Amino acid sequence: MREFKRGISRGLGVAVGYLPIAMSFGAVSVQSGLSDGAAVSMSLWVYSGAAQFAAIEGVRQNLSWLSIVLTMLLMGLRHIPMSLATKGIFGKFSRVQQLVLFHGLTDEAFALDLSDEPHGQSQSNASFSYYAGIHLFCWASWVIGTWLGCQVGSQLPERWLHFALPSLFLCLLSDGMSRRWSGDTLVVLGVGTALVLVTQQLGSVGILLSIIGVSLLASLLPGMNEEAS
Repeated sequence: MREFKRGISRGLGVAVGYLPIAMSFGAVSVQSGLSDGAAVSMSLWVYSGAAQFAAIEGVRQNLSWLSIVLTMLLMGLRHIPMSLATKGIFGKFSRVQQLVLFHGLTDEAFALDLSDEPHGQSQSNASFSYYAGIHLFCWASWVIGTWLGCQVGSQLPERWLHFALPSLFLCLLSDGMSRRWSGDTLVVLGVGTALVLVTQQLGSVGILLSIIGVSLLASLLPGMNEEAS
């Protein structure tokens, strides 16, 4: 149980970032005519934000089910090399345990799995409970967020999605830093806030510019590099 809790703590930033995006998906789903059960079931079994949003867009455009399924499959092909890359970590677990972990292998969980050595152990010695804590907690956050989005439905502003995507990026960025605060951390947060305020009139381009600017600054500051190492 201790290892499972450590995994939950490791995945906390991603799980928090998933909530607004999943709520956006749930709201868009019910606005497109899907039932709450269909939207939640998709999050349970597909569990791929990009593919799920693509499917909803296909439904809204009245595309054939075959076109929607093929699009989702193509968008999910990246999970093949991701699964192969983590085989060295998960290969020691049983087949059932591997299936559980591979189902929860999103882009963000993949990054956490490979980013560092968990709590002082080598990745080869980390337990199944540790990785299960990461994957199951993030999965639960996505499913719960979808259900919440279905409940608010049309009340959820469409502009929330523009906030949801960069919020997940910021969670991943902060998760890559040390848990300790430093002057450089405050500089990055301050500059990031200023960039968002200055570029917000540019819409999606402004968001992209803000993300690139914060990433470059975080990679150049020596204090940030020392903390992330």
